[in-house]
Amino acid sequence: MLFRKCNLREKIETGDVFYRDIKLSGQEEARVVDICDDEQGIPHVRFERTLFGSGYKDPQGVRVLALDIFAREYHVTN
Repeated sequence: MLFRKCNLREKIETGDVFYRDIKLSGQEEARVVDICDDEQGIPHVRFERTLFGSGYKDPQGVRVLALDIFAREYHVTN
């Protein structure tokens, strides 16, 4: 049986918001700024990162992760 790799570029688009749970009841929000390929053709996601916790919101700036790592670490729902 052959498995087809899903096209992550179709699932993640500019402007989408994803979340990741972090220690001590915190949450990290990632708002996708751009998706582009590096010199070797590996797709990367550039995103604005914001930390949320009990009573605070802390912008962390722009970060970059490989598309497959981003899809594994972040989820769509809050």
